[in-house]
Formats: sequence, C-alpha cells, structure tokens
Amino acid sequence: MVKASLTPKQARFVAEYLVDLNATQGAIRAGYSAKTAEVQGSRLLGNVKVREAVEAVMLTRPKPTEITQDEVIQGLKKEATLEGEGSSHSARVSAWAHLGKHLGMFTDNLNLGGSVGLRWEDALKELE
Repeated sequence: MVKASLTPKQARFVAEYLVDLNATQGAIRAGYSAKTAEVQGSRLLGNVKVREAVEAVMLTRPKPTEITQDEVIQGLKKEATLEGEGSSHSARVSAWAHLGKHLGMFTDNLNLGGSVGLRWEDALKELE
C-alpha cells in the first residue's frame, strides 16, 4: 500500500493525510510538531515518494457514486407517485415541486429584456 522506501514517519503521514486530505492535520497526527505542521505537511506533499504513495492509495479507493440527472428525475418521480406505507404527503408535494422546477414550470423571475428607446436625460429635458 505505502512504498517501503518511505520512512516510518512519512508512511504514517500518508495514512493520516488520507483520513481528511488535510496536510497540516495529517502531519500533526503523524507526530510532526504542531508549530511546524503546516510547513511539514506542504513539504511532505512535495516529496515525490510521498506524493506517489498518496496517489497509489487514492487509486485503490472506490470512486464516489456518480448520480446522473436521469437517476435524480426517476427518484423524484418515484417519490412523487409513492403511496401507502412509507409515503408522506409532504414528500410527494416536494417531489412534484422539484419536478416542476426542473421542467421550468415555476419561474419567479420575469425576463424584461429589450430597450425602451428613451434615455433618462431626454426624459428630464422634457420635464423642464
């Protein structure tokens, strides 16, 4: 998992860094001084062997679940039409509202594009 060419402290840093991807906290948890942890963390990530070890472990991690727009719409549609045990009126209404927004049915903003053809300076002159 972590290359043998790393020192034990570097290997510990790699493991601790991978907890939250925070180099400073990883350095502290690996045993580096809290006073110099920010610099040490940055220096460790700049070390080619440490960086390669981090990348190697990250490649073996499972990828985050990727959800498509279609899956979201299908989930909302299922929730909107769910009846019986496990369903709730408020969840159905919310799902229908989200589906309607997706379809552009509910707009709070009006597009008043275009031009009037009268500048405010001209309007002031007419008032004089």
